This record gives sequence, structure tokens and C-alpha cells, in this order.
Amino acid sequence: MAVRLGTERISGMQQHYLEIAQKGDVPIRMLVDAFRTVADDDDILSGEEQLHPDWITLYSTRRSIISELIPDKYLQEMDNIFNLMPFDLDVELINPAKTKICFLLGAGASRPAPSGIPTVKELLPDLLKRARRLDREEVTKLAEFCDDTRINNIEDLLTAAQISEFCGRNPTIMQLVAFLLFREDSTERLQRRSRRPLVDVSSIAFLQDTLQVLFGLLSDRMLPAEPNKGHKAIAKYVKTNSSASVITTNYDCCIDRALIELGVSYSYNLDFANETEGTSRSSDSSMTLVKLHGSLNWFYCDACQTVHLVDIEKTVRDYIDDQAMYPVIGVCKNCGGQRRGLLVPPLAMKFDVAPPLNPLIEKATNCFADADIIVVVGFSFADADLYISRMVSKAIQANDLAKVVLFDPDRGVIEKVRSKFKARILEFDDTRILGVYEDCAETLPKFLAGEFHKKDQDKEDQNTENRVVATSDAPL
Repeated sequence: MAVRLGTERISGMQQHYLEIAQKGDVPIRMLVDAFRTVADDDDILSGEEQLHPDWITLYSTRRSIISELIPDKYLQEMDNIFNLMPFDLDVELINPAKTKICFLLGAGASRPAPSGIPTVKELLPDLLKRARRLDREEVTKLAEFCDDTRINNIEDLLTAAQISEFCGRNPTIMQLVAFLLFREDSTERLQRRSRRPLVDVSSIAFLQDTLQVLFGLLSDRMLPAEPNKGHKAIAKYVKTNSSASVITTNYDCCIDRALIELGVSYSYNLDFANETEGTSRSSDSSMTLVKLHGSLNWFYCDACQTVHLVDIEKTVRDYIDDQAMYPVIGVCKNCGGQRRGLLVPPLAMKFDVAPPLNPLIEKATNCFADADIIVVVGFSFADADLYISRMVSKAIQANDLAKVVLFDPDRGVIEKVRSKFKARILEFDDTRILGVYEDCAETLPKFLAGEFHKKDQDKEDQNTENRVVATSDAPL
């Protein structure tokens, strides 16, 4: 479907039905027929004929009437065609200034300029393209293999890397994997053919080295990224709404830096070995910032299991000015071991690789549970993040009034999320999941500033409250 708005290519038939729909006294049945006829027109659906913008306005005001006469299936089809406003109508009922919000940020939140960080789907092709410039044979081979086999999902690559490393250290596991995936004698046959151990230890070492190069490129892309309008709007909002919280799966520090720019005190809710009184940004009144998958300014030593925090502003400044390299791998001052970035790679088995981050799950669960509105920006609820879907699901099941507002330009993503929650939650009202469909860097600031809010709704609520008070105070 490629519906296009406009007034230059409008057929006589569409104009005729538009005039019918615009009549104030048109019978409901004729009104429904007018919308149904236009919604079923192949020329309009293909984009060959434009859809007059007046249909959008009419549909927003007549939808409640139409919904009484047609099945939900057909209503959904009509929503997809006529509800081309930048947001679902019920978004107008939300007053951010009077709502307790928990933000959930995914990769799409850092996609708009000037941040410009690729989403998970875009990440691997972007990294491999840049990796070729390094002129390293092992990296080039990996890039060519991914091109030849059309592998473009970094989650698949890193999941395979994790499994390969584990099997390399446990040959028996590899034999069992071969047995489970192939025929009973496949392991023996493979060994006879190659006349060498099934697992090539040197290949595992090559893989780890290659992945380290990719993570170096990843850091190079994310470290200098600047906060975009969406990040800044969130920082501005939480500065005046202390009950708000932010949960993110992003490694980048765009939201961190946006908070710092406005002088917002925040807490990572993580214990850092080098954090002493006077060096922490956190306090009892700090806003909660939960980075579920780690952060570019966090480092972890596997040997002594300490977590180290670096000053992100200084790190970025030194990196941009070429005064210091970003330490993809560093030396632990405590024990002399290796410190690596505390990051959870985008793979299927996430928290096996970063135990220090496990306590953040409980904190995120509490943040979701305390919110009236969960504002989701650029997070698609992919299967790899099922644990986050379950946290959100649990929160909105426990609070019948809670809603989820998704900011994503892809309407299909929002429909998939609605379907997922409706399938998992008994008798779930999928209208509790609302969509805002344009660039989050443009729409999120407007939403948080109250520009989408229908001001008359507050007056109506106040009048209702006054009537209740007056009735309760009336003499018996």
C-alpha cells in the first residue's frame, strides 16, 4: 500500500464520495459506504490516484460513528488508510506535564541527526563497509563472507561468535551440537575428512580479534555522537519532572550528555569501584538513568570483577582532539588484568556476558511499574529483547490505566507491537498502545512540550471534578 495525499490527481468518483461524507446530515450508512468505497479503491491504494487530505480530517471526527457499524478487521484497514495523522488521536488526551513518564530508548532514538548512529539493522553493513578500509585480511574475509551469504544482522554474527567461543573451549559441547543438528555420525565423518580436531582454536582467536576490531569501529562511530533534539527534549522534561526516569538499551552517551548540558543530576544505579563522594553525579534526588546494555563510559575487569566509570565529557573531548585514544581494552589498575567496555552485544543470550548489569533489570522493572505512561522511542520490541517486553507487559497488566506511546516512523512496527501484546495478555485492549509516526527528533519535543495535548480535555476534567466536589458539598 502506498497511499499518497494530494489534490492534483483526484478522480470524479472520489470527489463525489467526499462531498457525500462532508454533508452534516448524511445518513450513517451512506457515510460508511463512502469511506469503504474509497478505502477499497485500487488506484488510491497503489498511489496512482491521490487521497484528498480532507478524508483524514473527516475520518478523525467520524471514526467513532463508523466503528459502530463495521467489524474491527475492516476498521483496522480503514485506520491504515485514513488515520495518517502524525499520531493516534488518543495521544491528544495525554498531558505530559501531569503524567508520570518512564522513557524507554532504543537504537532509533539515536538515529536522527546530529547523533547519526545506525540502528541494529543498519549496524553490521555499516561496520563491515568501514572495516574494509582497514585493509586487514581477516576482517576483509569476514566482510566478504557476510556479503556472499547475505548476512546483514549483527545479532546473528555476534550470537554465532559467542557460541563458537564457547564450543572452542568445550570440544564435547561441539560434538553434541553436531549430533543434535546433523546425523549421528556427522562428527566422526567431519573429523575423518579434515584429519584434524573439529574445533580450530586458531579460528576462535581470529574471530575474537576480528570482533575486537569491529567494536573499535563501533566506539569510533558512537563516541563523538552529539545529542539530537529528542535527547535534549527528554533532558528538558526530566529537569522539571523529577519523577520521570529513563531506561535505554543504547551504548552511546547522547542522553547522558544531554542531561549534563542542562545540569540534571542523574544516577546510573550501578556501583563503580572508582566512585567516591564528590565524584558522583548521583544524589538522593537524582533522576534515574538505567542503561540496560551498558555504556561507552563503563569498563569491567573479568579478573577482579570491578566496574570502572570514566568521565564521558573528558573522554569525548580528548578523543576528538586526538589527545587520548579510546581504551577498547585497558589495564586494570586494581589487579593488572584486562578492562573491557561493559557492553552487552546485540545477541540472543545477553546477560550471560555481563553479570554486573543484572541488578539493573530490577531497577528497570520498578521504573516501568511506577509509570503512568511508558514513552518508547526507537525501540521495536524485537525477540532478542524479550525480557524487556515482559517487563513492560507486566507493568501495564498491573496498572489498568497505564499506556504505552511508541515513537516510530514505521507504522508497521507499532502494529506488530500491538499484536504481540494482545496475543500475550488476556483480553488486552490494544488501544492502550498509541503511536506517533514521524521523526522522533521532531515529534518527541512537541509531545513533551504539550503541543499534541488537547487543552479542552483539561478543562473538561476540571469541570467534572468541580461538579463532583459541588455535589459532595451539597446539603442532604
